[in-house]
Amino acid sequence: MSDSYTRTQKILHWLLAILVLFWLFVSGEIVESSEGEAKGFILMFHSGGALVILAFTLYRFALRRKNTVAPLPQLKQWEKTWSRVNHLAFYALICVMVASGLMQGIFFEQDVRVFGLINITVGHNESVVEIFHEIHELTATLLKLLIALHILAALKHQFIDKHAFLKRMA
Repeated sequence: MSDSYTRTQKILHWLLAILVLFWLFVSGEIVESSEGEAKGFILMFHSGGALVILAFTLYRFALRRKNTVAPLPQLKQWEKTWSRVNHLAFYALICVMVASGLMQGIFFEQDVRVFGLINITVGHNESVVEIFHEIHELTATLLKLLIALHILAALKHQFIDKHAFLKRMA
């Protein structure tokens, strides 16, 4: 068990933070507000980018399992437990987010081509799209809440508890 994250883990953390925030707050809103052919064009990048996020997330998870980092000794036991649950929830929710988005694409009313290359649409089924859309929306909301808690916890540890918390990921 290490006392610090590797350089690759740190880069992936911040890269994923930027990508996930962009996909949740910008890309997803653009998809929701578009219609017709424009929506299909936007979905091409939205779905492709989601697959990139999934690949980085799975790689980051593998690195996390390979290079485990000891929790700060100053943390209370419930904080250590919550941290572990929080991080596992991030990985799980990102996987659910991508899967539910792809399932929408499979049954969407127009072709969804990932990066313009692979058509994942097999046939339109509005009721199936609606189910996966609801899952996608709920997952997005949960991710936003988890991100807010994650940021608040990091700030609390850094500035209220005076732990060198952010240094570990910088």
